[in-house]
Order: sequence, then C-alpha cells, then structure tokens
Amino acid sequence: MNALVETLGLTKHFYNKKRKKVIRACDGVSLSIAKGTTLGLVGESGCGKTTVGRLLLRLIDPESGTVLFKGLDLTALGEHDIRYMRQNFQMIFQDSKAAFNPRMRVYDTLREAIRLYGHRGTKGLREEVGRLIERVNLHRGLLYHFAGNLSGGEIKRLDIARALAIRPELIVADEPLAVLDMSMQAQMVNLFLQIQEEEKTALLFISHDLRIVRMISHTVAVMYGGRIVETAPKGAITARPLHPYTRYLWEPRNAEPAFQYPEGGCVYKNSCGLFQEKGFPAVCVERGPELVEYGSGHLAACHFAGE
Repeated sequence: MNALVETLGLTKHFYNKKRKKVIRACDGVSLSIAKGTTLGLVGESGCGKTTVGRLLLRLIDPESGTVLFKGLDLTALGEHDIRYMRQNFQMIFQDSKAAFNPRMRVYDTLREAIRLYGHRGTKGLREEVGRLIERVNLHRGLLYHFAGNLSGGEIKRLDIARALAIRPELIVADEPLAVLDMSMQAQMVNLFLQIQEEEKTALLFISHDLRIVRMISHTVAVMYGGRIVETAPKGAITARPLHPYTRYLWEPRNAEPAFQYPEGGCVYKNSCGLFQEKGFPAVCVERGPELVEYGSGHLAACHFAGE
C-alpha cells in the first residue's frame, strides 16, 4: 500500500548549553503511514516519540533525513510553503492546556481553525462548530466559556475537535486519551475509527496505553533510545514480539539490574535481559543492530531477535 507520509533516516539531536551532552531524541527513524491507517508508536517516556511527531509535521526541523508527504519532501520547503501544507495535517498535543490561548472562548478557538482553511460563511461556521462540539461530546453550554476554565478532560476533547475542524489527511495524536476516563476513551476511539472509515484519515497514534494501541492501530512501531527497534502489523507484534524490549512492554516484569556500558552498539543492551542471559555477547556492545525483516512486514533490530 502506498504511503501517504513517510520518513527516511530522520535524525534530531538536542544538546545542553555547552554542547557537551547530546540527547539522541530521533536517531535515523524510518516510518510510513498509508492513507486510512493508524500507526501506533509506543515506548518509554523520553524515548523520542513526541519528537518524531513534531518532525513529521515540520514543527521542528531535522538535522538530517527526509519527510515525504504524498511524495513531496517537506524538509525542503520554506516557511511560507510549509504553512500552506499544514492544512493537510494536524496535531493533538500531549499538553493540550498549553496549546490554547486561555483567554479565548471555545467558540472562537474552533471558529479560528475553521476559517483559517475552511472558507465558510458565518452561518456555516456556527453549524460546523456545533457539529464539532457534539462529535467530541462537549456540552454546547461550554461554547462561550474561556478555554482556560475547562477541565483537563474538556480541554483534551477540545484539542481533538480543533484537529478535526479542517478535515486533515493526517493527524498526529500525542497521548490523545491520557486524561480521559474509560467511558470517554471508548467514545474517542470510536470517533477516530469512524473518521478513518468516512474520511480515510491517516493517524500516528502515540501512547503508553498498549490496550488502546492494540484496539486502534493497524501497525505498531516500538521506539527505544531514539531508534525504532521493532515494527509489525498489530496481530504479529502482539502474538510474537521479536525484540526483547517489545516483549518486556507486552509482559512487564521486575526490571533486571542495569549495567552501564559505553555508548555504541545496541541502544537497549544496558536494560536487556536477553543480553545478560547470553553472557553479554560482544556483538551487542560493538555493533548496533539494523532493522531486519523476519516475516511479512515484521521488522526487528536485534542480533538475537525472537530468542
């Protein structure tokens, strides 16, 4: 299936003020998302998931690598051109409260998003805002409340409504259901599935909740230390995870003692139980594993994948 959006060797490093310490937030990441499908991106906090989402939409610029949207290289576009392209994709932010002007009313917030790209008249705007509010199960009485006065769950649903306002072809959802209760999570999952069925929207779904990832994703990518260590169709990665870190995520156990080896080699070696069971093989210390295909669409970056 042809990719709607694709990253090739995407790299982004962050440094401290003296540039002596480097954080490899994104280290040669290659992903693809087809139209109407969901890629679930999972991994521990700080592994670089949010950075990948922001790079995908050119909210931050990569140091190297390419982002292709319908074959167009987004990394080669200037500021004016990338602003025009953003009508095709939206982001649901992890910290939704920081993504809104607290002094803007809910109605004005949604109206601004629709008018920016929607080109609707005044009557059409009111109808569209009302429809968006209902889709995310917000009460119409909140329309003229200030965004800063909304609860955590309400502001998260408003963030989802704003992302849907311009009917984007791609949505990057960074922990979109984190502060919602179970019943509201189920409603929002059904909403995402409905939107995909009706509008063929592609979705990058970033989450710690593997239950939701299994429910909504078509493909799952596992990230550790700024690198993709495994990617596969949802059924394959759930039934037979190949990388030790993926197995740990799916069936968490008490953490093994971590040994601090120098940088280089496998990014997961210091926390890998398999590395310790095999007697600390030199290949894991000396050479970083490449993503290798072990089945139809099932890739893993481990020298001893599946063992």
